[in-house]
Amino acid sequence: LNEDFYQYATGGWQAKNPLKPEFSRYGTFDVLRENNEIRLNELFSAMTEQETEKGSVEQKIADLYTMGLDEVRLNKEGLAPVQGDLEAISQIVGKESLSALLARLHTETGNPLFSVGVSADLLNSTMNTLYVEQSGLGMGNRDYYLDEENASKREGYVAFLTKAFELAEIEGAAEKAAAVLDFESKMAKDFRSMVELRDIEANYNPTTREAFVSRYDAIDWEAYFAGAGIGAFEQVIVGQPEVFDAVNKLLRSTPIEVVKDYLAAHTLMSAAPYVGDELYGAHFDFFGRQMSGAQQMRPRWKRAMGVPNSVLGEAVGEM
Repeated sequence: LNEDFYQYATGGWQAKNPLKPEFSRYGTFDVLRENNEIRLNELFSAMTEQETEKGSVEQKIADLYTMGLDEVRLNKEGLAPVQGDLEAISQIVGKESLSALLARLHTETGNPLFSVGVSADLLNSTMNTLYVEQSGLGMGNRDYYLDEENASKREGYVAFLTKAFELAEIEGAAEKAAAVLDFESKMAKDFRSMVELRDIEANYNPTTREAFVSRYDAIDWEAYFAGAGIGAFEQVIVGQPEVFDAVNKLLRSTPIEVVKDYLAAHTLMSAAPYVGDELYGAHFDFFGRQMSGAQQMRPRWKRAMGVPNSVLGEAVGEM
């Protein structure tokens, strides 16, 4: 009756597999993933020493891997590869240009404001349909924005955003970071909780394209669909209608400069793992260390091999 059941159940594993500073947890699936990363890294390393046919997946994998390993180049470039996106964001003037750029960001970088995807209709598996879901909180979970116990995380988030804006040479970094937190906090108030998101039926709300475009009119959906390459469709399934109502209202009442700062913040966050060490280090200090408890960044080779393994995963799997 006096046994510590957690220690009884996991103590043997913990003793034989001490937590590595790179990890915030280390279980059997982490072991499998790490072993697989080592094997893939050996494969990619060997490919860089071979002659590959131009345009082949082998050449693409080797080039991506080599680029990711080039720490000198990445640190020299800094945030130069991101400046085009930041400049495009700064040129937003209204609903149409916002919507077109939002489509580009959704197809290339992340899911600010909301997420869109195509999947099988849950009530008709013979048909694919368009789903739109709540998304766009930098810290992910709404509770990080709303619960008093998470005040230190909000402070850390603002500190990270301030650093990111400074590295991007954006003026008024601290004020813009605070504005982004305020904007996301307003979004979070209406987001469904993790428990509510488990209710599959409640998150299945089909509507027509016409009704969807009419109801959520802060976005120019025709410009968005064209920019995202989404063709003709009749039905769209809205995961959380009241969340989209709230975000729609928020977009109408928020100064465009704040929305632009929000999009710039998410662009910098999505770029952090792929650029120089300064931004990635700031990103790790908050998301890795403070949020997750990891003590050490993933080594450069793991980050480098992760890119071709992700974007060319089918080809890697075939090999």
